[in-house]
Amino acid sequence: MPRQKEWSHLIKPLVIKEGPAGLYGEPRFWAEGKDWEGYGGNFSYGFFKGPAVCHPLEGAVSHPYDEILVFAGIDTSNILNLGGEVSIELGEEREEHVFTQPSVVCIPKGMPHGPATIRRVTGKAIAHYLFGLAPEYKAMVIPERSRPPKMTGEKYSRLVKQLKTYLSVEQRMAMAHVDVDKYYEKKPWLDSSKTGMGYEALSDDSGVVHPKGRMGPGNADQLVWLFGEDIQNFELNFTWGFFNSAGKWHRHGEGHTHPEEEALIYVGLNPDDLNYLGAEVEMGMGPDFERHYFSKPTAVIAPKGFIHLPCITRWVDDPYAFVVGCLSAVHDAPWVNPEDLE
Repeated sequence: MPRQKEWSHLIKPLVIKEGPAGLYGEPRFWAEGKDWEGYGGNFSYGFFKGPAVCHPLEGAVSHPYDEILVFAGIDTSNILNLGGEVSIELGEEREEHVFTQPSVVCIPKGMPHGPATIRRVTGKAIAHYLFGLAPEYKAMVIPERSRPPKMTGEKYSRLVKQLKTYLSVEQRMAMAHVDVDKYYEKKPWLDSSKTGMGYEALSDDSGVVHPKGRMGPGNADQLVWLFGEDIQNFELNFTWGFFNSAGKWHRHGEGHTHPEEEALIYVGLNPDDLNYLGAEVEMGMGPDFERHYFSKPTAVIAPKGFIHLPCITRWVDDPYAFVVGCLSAVHDAPWVNPEDLE
């Protein structure tokens, strides 16, 4: 009989569900804290292959917590290509904002928002995911009949952000000649409150990070990482990245921890099959670096202070995507190696 692994309960295959009534027109991956060992957020992921309305289908909603809505492209040659046009209504005023670049819409708690409209799709599909910063999905529905006409304006333009890695001019200038291998020894060029484990040092001028090879052979071809200061000081930092190579992700350490909860979410890029990942991933869990393997879309839950990694991509048939949802505005990730635990 196979040995029962101690940390299997933290490996969560993603599940397609209908989700809350009236929010989306077709099933998507959906999870709340009760599905993810008490994780303090709710999450959904899916695709739009053509024009559609969502979040909600009619009227508007508001939540008693902060939320982000992410609209991303699936062109693995260019992570900054949305492949379509999206609009969303924000606030009591129904102020409409339109974008044609991958974007994150920040929804402060209590703000009426929606619907979001996928106006056109010029590529294969648009990927859409959300993080609600509470373990249980809750919403107040605002009927269409009680809302004013739509309007244009700039009052809420600060809430629609391009999906890219943001660095100050000072940080970019300082990083121009940074040796990422020395990042782990000392990083005086960075504001210590904003760190993605050295990933920012590999960002180009467009805000795209290229960690493969330098961070490790299995790391992302392209990746973007946003922090709390980028998204209205929400208690969240998150990523979106494309992966297409086998190997270990981080050559500089074996495992690490965070002071906050984190969900590491592995999803596919096939809009015709949500359950297809296109790769097999190995994850180390706990102080014994117990190995777990999965080849379907999966969330790995890391409670506060829990040792996780190394992450190793064992094989890849098709590019896949990875989303971090760390419940903090910053990313504190001290390395833990086996010799540290002896």
